[in-house]
Amino acid sequence: MKKLFATAFLCSCITLTFAQTLTRDDITDKGGYAENKLKNAPKKVYIASFRTFFHVMASADASSIGGSYKGNTKTSMTVAISGVDTPDFMEITNAAYKKFTDDLKAKGYEILTADDAAKSDEYTDWIKKEGGQVSYAQVPGYVSAVPSGYRYFIKKETKKGREKSSFLDKSPKISRDLEGAIVIDVNFAFPFLDMKTASSNMIGFSSVKAKVDFELGTAFGQDGTTPVIYPSMFKFISSEGMGKDAILHVRLKGEGFDIEAPVFKDKKFKEMTAASMNTTPNYYGIIFQNNVKVNVSHYAECDGALYKQEALRVMNEFTDHALTIFYDYAKK
Repeated sequence: MKKLFATAFLCSCITLTFAQTLTRDDITDKGGYAENKLKNAPKKVYIASFRTFFHVMASADASSIGGSYKGNTKTSMTVAISGVDTPDFMEITNAAYKKFTDDLKAKGYEILTADDAAKSDEYTDWIKKEGGQVSYAQVPGYVSAVPSGYRYFIKKETKKGREKSSFLDKSPKISRDLEGAIVIDVNFAFPFLDMKTASSNMIGFSSVKAKVDFELGTAFGQDGTTPVIYPSMFKFISSEGMGKDAILHVRLKGEGFDIEAPVFKDKKFKEMTAASMNTTPNYYGIIFQNNVKVNVSHYAECDGALYKQEALRVMNEFTDHALTIFYDYAKK
């Protein structure tokens, strides 16, 4: 009996040790504008976007030129996540969206739909889309998901499937068209890998290193020469009229919040070629396209159940803090 109690206590301590809570000190609401004017808005919200980004693959190349004496080298590495799949990403996304909307409803907020928002002139000729599916085209190397049963608007869609909105934020005008309703945008991003390259022409070697760094952070990629960046954040905007905007922006203080639970089996990967040119890192990952074959050299195995548990836990903690801040500003 004592042995069973001791084992249970030890497991409890291990869980507590790894379950690092995202606190109010980890986020900031600086960078907004006239946030106190949110209290003038009606208790109506329109969720213009709600999207998650899960990092699933990354690659990097390193090379060196040694000439006839040393010879040339090239080292490539592609790491893909293993243990979670698209149904898991949808499950996490749906659960996070439900918590977010349930909380707003419990506080007495009416949630306007895409059909309600369609009355805004800003959405003329825009495309209405259905959630409930994942996309590989939004950020290279990431799977992106939009909640089931949720509709939203996009300006256009490329042949590769990447969705685009307008260059300028139309939220203030949409808010005015919706009688001052608060327009909300939400992103959650989960990078899992940091890759570095090195090479030496003199010694004649090239190497690629990858470190597992699972966190709530920023989805970053490259669409040709255009950077694609989606930081984890909440944005609340309301407008009483031209020049009378209220903007609340809640985001992480640092570059990311480390999820310290033992989700991944291995923490580091390395490839090295000796003699072997400049390094040409492609950390932005693999562009998912038809007829493009990618050879995965390493798999980052994870505990799928723990991945889902920890990702959702951190999302819910971030949501709680963001909504608490919002409610304080919007209090009548």
